[in-house]
Order: sequence, then structure tokens, then C-alpha cells
Amino acid sequence: MATRIPLDDLILKAQKPSRYSGGELNAVVKTLGDCAVRWGLCFPDTYEVGMSNLGFRVLYDTLNQRADTACERFFQPWMDLEALLRSNGEPLFSIESRAPARAFDVLGFSLQFELCYTTVLAMLDLGQIPLLASERRRDDPLILGGGPCTYNPEPVAPFFDAFVVGEGEEVVHEISDLVVDWKQSRQSREDLLWRLADVPGVYVPSLFRASYNDNKTLRSYEPLKPGYEKVTRRVIPDLNVVPQTFTPIMPFMQTVHDRLPLEIQRGCTRGCRFCQVGMITRPTRQRDPKQVLEYATKGLESTGYDEVGFLSLSAGDYGCLNGMLEDFFARFAPENIAVSLPSLRTETMNDRLAEQIRKVKKSGFTVAPEAATERLRRVINKGNSEADLVRAVESIFRAGWSLVKFYFMIGLPTERDEDVAAIVEVAHRCLQLARKHAPNAEINVGVSTFVPKPFTPFQWEAMIPIEETNRKHQVLRDAYKKLGSPRQLRVKPHDARQSSIEGALALGDRRVATAILEAYRRGQRLDGWTEHFRLDVWNDAFGAMEREHGVGVDWLSHRERTRDEVLPWDHIDAEVSRPYLWKEREASRKEAELVDCVLAPCTACGACDYEVVDTRVYTPDAYTPAAKLAPRPPEPSERTFVRVRYAKEDRAVFLSHLETMTALLRALRRARLTVAFKHGHTPRPKVGFGPALPVGASSGAELMDVELVGEITADDVARALAPHMPPGFRLLSAVRIPNGSRSLSSSLREIGWRVTLPGLGEAPLRARVAEFHAKASVVVQRERTQGDVKPLELKAFVRTLDVDGGALRFTVRADQDGSVRPSEVLSAVLGEAPPPGTRLRRESVAFEAS
Repeated sequence: MATRIPLDDLILKAQKPSRYSGGELNAVVKTLGDCAVRWGLCFPDTYEVGMSNLGFRVLYDTLNQRADTACERFFQPWMDLEALLRSNGEPLFSIESRAPARAFDVLGFSLQFELCYTTVLAMLDLGQIPLLASERRRDDPLILGGGPCTYNPEPVAPFFDAFVVGEGEEVVHEISDLVVDWKQSRQSREDLLWRLADVPGVYVPSLFRASYNDNKTLRSYEPLKPGYEKVTRRVIPDLNVVPQTFTPIMPFMQTVHDRLPLEIQRGCTRGCRFCQVGMITRPTRQRDPKQVLEYATKGLESTGYDEVGFLSLSAGDYGCLNGMLEDFFARFAPENIAVSLPSLRTETMNDRLAEQIRKVKKSGFTVAPEAATERLRRVINKGNSEADLVRAVESIFRAGWSLVKFYFMIGLPTERDEDVAAIVEVAHRCLQLARKHAPNAEINVGVSTFVPKPFTPFQWEAMIPIEETNRKHQVLRDAYKKLGSPRQLRVKPHDARQSSIEGALALGDRRVATAILEAYRRGQRLDGWTEHFRLDVWNDAFGAMEREHGVGVDWLSHRERTRDEVLPWDHIDAEVSRPYLWKEREASRKEAELVDCVLAPCTACGACDYEVVDTRVYTPDAYTPAAKLAPRPPEPSERTFVRVRYAKEDRAVFLSHLETMTALLRALRRARLTVAFKHGHTPRPKVGFGPALPVGASSGAELMDVELVGEITADDVARALAPHMPPGFRLLSAVRIPNGSRSLSSSLREIGWRVTLPGLGEAPLRARVAEFHAKASVVVQRERTQGDVKPLELKAFVRTLDVDGGALRFTVRADQDGSVRPSEVLSAVLGEAPPPGTRLRRESVAFEAS
């Protein structure tokens, strides 16, 4: 029987071990056995994607607030670690306690977009849980789905026990209470599902039976439980009661959106006819700006982030935005805290807003016109004009930006080739205007393919086939060449292949599960990543579906539905009525405008009951910025230079050097130490770090030099910083160093290492060390990034090498001319791969005196 490799060793063999390390600041770890109900929140993508999702993080905090509940996180491993786990017989494990998925009562999957479906199956399979709900037994975890895709859950219905339709912050508590009671009752799994169907907003697919017409369209969904004909979404009327944690988890690795996320508004009533999320999250509900600032202040204190993201479907629609930003920057601009507004409409962008956002840093700016002609914008009810776009571009570049990103769609209903070519033409006109304000201006244009989505006026539309998408891409290229292919304007169409499959998954019914299961069995997962998506595999999978059910991709995606056709999501009630959506589809053909009901009379979409659920907004005069602060006193000219020594241990050994640097910079912010900055396009702290520590190695000899504003003692620095060191980091000392001291990198001279080698006795180890010493020369071949190899004479670098019990100790020369890696020394001494469980520790560093 093969030796089982320790989980830590498997993780260290993988790319980006910090994806799996856990141990993050503010993570919650409870004893699973002490809790009445155990939730596993599952995000069917990698850690850095999942930890960028605000809803996922809010539910984690909400559930862990319960004393009787433990909630831990699961993510899909990258391909390399998945293969290692399978070969070693290891199941999918949680980030917090590394418990197997089967140890949890409930596994809740966040279904954010349709291409995650095969990854759900990969996680279930790796977790050793039956893929089909019909095959699970009483002791198997309850498999729940939530998120936007649950508004048409039918394609994955056979794999889930239940779905939460709508907003989950309240319903998860009702489900938890029910599961606790069910566990005590010892009732059957079927009883649990029957009881779940009584929870408002919970859809149990096994309690509905689908039937079909001769032409393959749906006839009906027959409810198998009396009174359970439709499932109505959950909605929380007041955003102020939706919690935003004061102590959010602080990931070690860089996430896709690496900032403090704060939701300022939920829902949108602009009425863009292509936009699913704008329909299913109605009505507009805004958070009290005072609450937003409170969450921002406490969240920054507990994390050390240097950027806050004010999240909304349309941040520019938030009534108190300018006043709130004034107060935010009065408080945080001196600390170089930036703001991100990821969702801004062209018509809400103005000089004042651009000036507010640029106060700290100017990264790329994104606007989404969606369509390039006035006619097509009227069709989709985008509500903006080219004049709005021009004004927005002028405001952005006048405020000092040099790069703007545009997002457009192709394949929209009624689109013509001149609408497609206009994308390039409009972007070029904006570039010419931008260069008047910024000679180095650049515009990047992303172009995606329109995918019809449920609960939108365009849910009846046909999606253009991949061949037509490719033809429209050529129209874009021709228009670009006609303008002379300007270097400062880059046009990048999105992958048409992924959109093609996304459409079939978005519009399909329960029969699509056949294709999803077949695609998974053929190796598909992480389909949102271009390098893992394989259209040929998906085409084969849908071919299998067509052979079994008589319908395939063309039938699902590329045909127009009739007004009376039963749609796969008709038994889900998003409260935006079907007649309203059809009326809006007809209005699109007339290019009729629908005005936002925040600004105009109600349009009777059905989302509000006008008593509990209704629009809740804050007008600009509802919030008055605080009195202007007194002018900030000039920054002291004095500087204090401190060298901090720290240990890096436990799960922190999984961090790269860059991740270590980021974690410590955030610790300095949490400690409220006033670090000096290099000011420029993006302010950078004046902090220097010692030599990089290999991933997997621990250390008691790590160093960081910090330049601080003003006069402060080293003892005060240590007292301030020690409580805020990240998990796995331990402050050992802080000492003053003279101004002008040589940097750590330039004065480094020697590094000492200790390696423990389990299973290798002292006598054999001494024999191998003796062999190393006896050799006149020991050359290793180092692979370089260019692909070639460079010979290194180890004996020119190894200064001492001896044995201490079962451990190997050595020191190596390290200076600006280079050094050798401890792994190279270890390989040369052992003559083979080190045994599982080998642990490397840096014990000392030596420097040349300044």
C-alpha cells in the first residue's frame, strides 16, 4: 500500500498553496462536534474568486453569529491539487478545520453563473457525496443552491436537494432551525425535504414533476405536494437590517477584488431589458449613508485594507454618494485609503464624482455603454446617450486618468451590422476627445455576446449562434482597420464559445442535467476559466442529451420562444410579472423608453407590495456632510526608522513572499502606525523586507524595515504592532536603526537553515554529509525563467554543514551576487527527494554592518 502523504505536503506541491492554507485574520473556527448544525458554504470556483463574492462572505458571518452553528468554507481546488487529493484518497476539505465535506449537515452552493455547474459536481464527487439527490441517504449532507442561477434551477435540479430563491440572509436561519429539529426527530430525508418546502423561498425540485408536449416543449410542472404550485423569492425590504460584518475575513492571497466590500444599494429599477439581476433584485433599496461610513471605518480598522469598494448595481444612483464620499475622504484620504465604484453609468458620471474618486489613486476606470447607437440603446432601454458617454469620458480624463475600459454587447435583439461597427467608431471618437485632456490616453473595449436570461423582457429571444458571433467579430475587426488600427484603442471580443454554452445552460430545463453530467464525466470543471473550457467536450455532452431527449444546443439557445410557451422557470415567482416582461419586450420593438420608477410613477412590474416591500432611497438632501475638518497640520519632518524581527510559522508557511509583504503592510495599518509614503501615481509605503522565504518554510529570523512619520520609540512600535500581527506571524523584536542605513537586501551576507527529516536516522544522515564534504566539487543545474539552465558550484556557497540529531543544519552565503536555494543543498546532500513531512526553517540571517 502506498504511503499516505500528509495534507500539508500535498498543498505545498500545488500552485498557490495560500488558496488552501486557511488561518486568515477574522476567520471563525469552532469545534464542529459542539454545534447543533454544521454548514459548509461552497463556492464552485477557486478561492480568489469565491472570496471576492460579498454575499458569500455575508452568509459566512451571519451563520457564525449563531452560537449553535459552525460555518466553514469550501472552494474548488485547482486541477493540480484535485489530482493530488484523488491519488492520495483525500476528500474535499474545509478551509477552517480541514474537515471533510461529509462531516457537515448542510452544504450550500453559491450559483453565480451557469458555467459553474460542472464544478459543483466536481466538488460533490471530491467530497465523496452522491451526485444525484435521489441517491443520497439520511446521513448525507443536505445540498442547497443559492444565488442568481436559482431563478432557473432546472438544469441542475437532479443534483440538488433544494434551492433558496432570492435573498438568503434571513432564510438560512429558518433552514438551520428546521435542520436542528429534524436531526433530533430522526425522521427520514424525505420528511426533511417535505418540511423544507414549507419555508418561504425554498424550492425542492423533487416535489415537482415535469411533462412535455410532442414538440419537445414543456407542458407543465406538476407539484407533488398540495398547495406547492409556485415558489416565491425571498426579499428583505430594508437593506439596513442586512448585516455587513465589522470584522470580515482578511485573505492572505490576492483575491480578484482585493478590497473591503460594502453594499450601499441593492436592486435596480432602471429597467435595462437585457439585465437579469436588475429584474430579480427589485425594488431599489439603499443603505443609510451613516451606516455605510460606520461599516467602512470599523472594517478598515479590523482588516488593514487600503481600498473600499462601494458595491451596487449602479453606484451613481445612490442618492447620497457625493456627500458620503466627501466625509469618507475627509477621514481617510490622509491615510491613502482609496475608493472603488465598480458600477457607474455614463449618465451619472460628472466632474465632481471623478474628482472625489481620484483623491488617492487613479487605476483603470470602467464604464458600460452596452450598445453604441442611440437606436439600439433605446431598444434595450439603457437610458443613456452618446452625449452622456462623451461627458463621462471628459470628466474621467480631465480628472487625471489615463486608461478607461468600455464594455459593449453584440447579438442584442434587432441589432444590425452598423450597430456593431459603431462600437469601434464611438470608442475612437471618445479616444480623440480624451487625448485633448490626456495625451497618453488609452481606451480598452471589451465586447461580450448577449445571452438571454430568465425573468427579463428578452427571455423569449433567440441567442445568435457561434458562427454569427464570429461574423460580428469580423465586423469589429474591419471597422478597427478602417480607422487605421490606432494603438491607443484596443478592442477585445470575449470568447464566443463560452457564451454559446452559457445560453443553453441559462435557458434549459431539467433535461439539460444530462449534458452537465456528461460534460463533468468527460473532465469538465472550472469552465469559467478559458484555459479549462473545451467546446468540443460540451458539444459532445449536448449531443448525448439530444440523443436521449431529442433537444440540443440549437433548440435551447438559438430559437425564439412564443408568448404562450411554458418556460422552465414559470413555477418560480420573481414577483416581476410575466405580462409586464412581455409588455417590455414589445416596447423594445417600438424603441419606447421606460423611466426608472425611482424618478417617475410606478410601472407596475409586480415587485412591490407598497406596504412592506417598496423602493427605499436616500435623496441628496437626506444626508449632510459633516462640517469641514480643520486643515490637517503639516506632516512632521522627523522620521523614525525601525527594524522589526518576526517569526513566520503554522499556516503562514503557505504564503509567498509577496503575500507575506501584503499581510504585514495591512498589519501596520491595523496598528495605526503612520508609515511614510512615496507619493506618485499610486502612493507606496516606505517599507523594506528581508530575503524571500521559500513557500513551506518556517522562520524565526524574518525582518522588515519601516520608515515612520514623526518621533516614536521602538518599544512603542512593538507594543502597537504585536497585537495586530497576522495569524502565524509573531513579533520578536523592534529596534531603531539610523537614517541612511543600508537596505536589508544590499547588506545581506549569510542565511542559516535547519531541516528536519522524519524517518531518516542520524547515522545515515551523517554519512551523507561526510560524502558531501569529501567531494571537491558539487555542481547543480538551476533552471532559469528563460528555459535554459545555469550550473552552480554549491561548495562556493555552503559555509557550514552538519547534523544535529535527526536534523540537518547549514549556512549559505547570500549577497547581491546571489545565493543557493536550501532545496538545492538538500538534494545534493540526500541524493534523492526528501521524505514526506520534511520541514525547513530559517534560523538566522547575517548582515554586513552599515
